Amino acid sequence: MVEFCTIASGSSGNCACVGFGDRHFLVDAGLSGKRIENALHKMNVRALGGIFITHEHRDHIAGVGVMARRFKLNIYATPQTWRYFAYNQSLGALNAEQIKVIEPGKPVDVGGVKITAFDISHDAEQPVGYTFEAGNKKAACVTDLGEITDTVRNHLSGCNILMLESNHDPEMLRNGPYPYPLKKRISGPNGHISNAEAGYLLTEIMGDELEYVFLAHLSEDNNTPMLAYETVRRILDVNGLDLKGLAVAERHSAGPVVRCE
Repeated sequence: MVEFCTIASGSSGNCACVGFGDRHFLVDAGLSGKRIENALHKMNVRALGGIFITHEHRDHIAGVGVMARRFKLNIYATPQTWRYFAYNQSLGALNAEQIKVIEPGKPVDVGGVKITAFDISHDAEQPVGYTFEAGNKKAACVTDLGEITDTVRNHLSGCNILMLESNHDPEMLRNGPYPYPLKKRISGPNGHISNAEAGYLLTEIMGDELEYVFLAHLSEDNNTPMLAYETVRRILDVNGLDLKGLAVAERHSAGPVVRCE
């Protein structure tokens, strides 16, 4: 069985929890340790197997150091991300054994769960998404995704649960208050994908095994939960695809825990 919960998802903080049996993992920890603890308590998570960092932006790492020190957790990140952390002292004091380097495309086994980082396009040092697999179940998390590549498609195929970026509506972004350089950065190949891009990606990778998709990392200024949901739902409907478990991740609070047996 695989279970999943988004703890927060948006520009003010990102964190998700993936679990197989009694083994749970955090993907990012971009909010306070207290908020993460409270969410895990409500999920009845008793132990964590580590924190997997997608990239070094503050909304993804704000609580990493606190959580790692408080619960003696290992932290997994790519080589260039670790170099950034070391140079900027972003995470505070850590023990050497807590520092785990994960190479994109090379799975690691943690307590019987195979976890694979894969390259994504974003304006960070070495950003990645992650897949988690055990038994015959698979979950994946990918946000801060500037463009959709074959690498992304290949790693997301076969998922039972998927957290996928659906950052903005192009028209809202174009007509919104952001300065032009920021608009260009968001819509560019190292920025974020739109609602429609998320929908079309789902049409390419969706199989019968996919039960739940959480649309994540929605912009507070250039998107709305209803618009993200309706845009993706419409694309799926036009392509004859039925996904009953389509939902939008909460920006500031934990969502429901979903499970695939």
